Formats: sequence, C-alpha cells, structure tokens
Amino acid sequence: MTRAGRRHIGGGATLDRAASRILEVRRDFLDAVGRLGFAISQDRASRGVRILSAQPNLYLTYWLHLYTDGSALLTWEFAIADYLQAKRIQLGSSEALNLFMFPAEDQRGPQDPAWLRGAIDQVEALLASVDFHHPE
Repeated sequence: MTRAGRRHIGGGATLDRAASRILEVRRDFLDAVGRLGFAISQDRASRGVRILSAQPNLYLTYWLHLYTDGSALLTWEFAIADYLQAKRIQLGSSEALNLFMFPAEDQRGPQDPAWLRGAIDQVEALLASVDFHHPE
C-alpha cells in the first residue's frame, strides 16, 4: 500500500539537511524521524503544519504532524479490513474503503527523539495487546 503524494528525501532512510531547513526542525529530531522511516508526505505546510508519514508494514501507517511551536502530534491508522481480508476474514459488507482502526486519542509532545520513540512504543504495545482469540 502506498499513499499518493508521499515524497522520500534522502532515499527514505534518513532525511537530509535540506529537509531540516524545509521542515524547520532540529537536526537530531530529523535524524530520529528518518531512522524510524518517516518521509515528507506533503510538499507544502498547511496552516503551519508539516506532515510526515511512515509505513512500517503493509497495514499500519504513522502520521507525524510537526508544528511551528516545536510540538508534534503522532497518530496512526491500521487498515483492519485489508488485514482481515488477507486472513480470509470478512469485516462487515467487505467494503474496505473506510475501514481503518485509529487511536481514540492522538499523542502530542515535543519534537524530541525520546518522545517520538516512546510514543511509537506505546502504539506498538497497544496494537500487540489486541488478541481476537482472548478478547477479555
């Protein structure tokens, strides 16, 4: 699954110095973002917000919103209908257009590598806790 408009800078592995100027973020944060697989997903800021995305697997997409005040917002979406279809399970009427899981609340914090890693760890722990066989 790919998203239209995603632009990888520096081969997608790390974001280069030009990206640091474009995004107006600290270099250490930009390095961390690049190591985590994020890439610029839009060419221009919208209302002062830059959006980056990462897709660690076929079904999960992270969205990182970078604000000019130095804060960041991490959210995610999981293509649950596509995932279940791959497991030969149908969800609802099997219309996969808008069947995504997403967090009840997004995480907001500073543009700091430790905060971002911790926020992603929390998402991974939440997703790992989903157990259809033992739902209690």
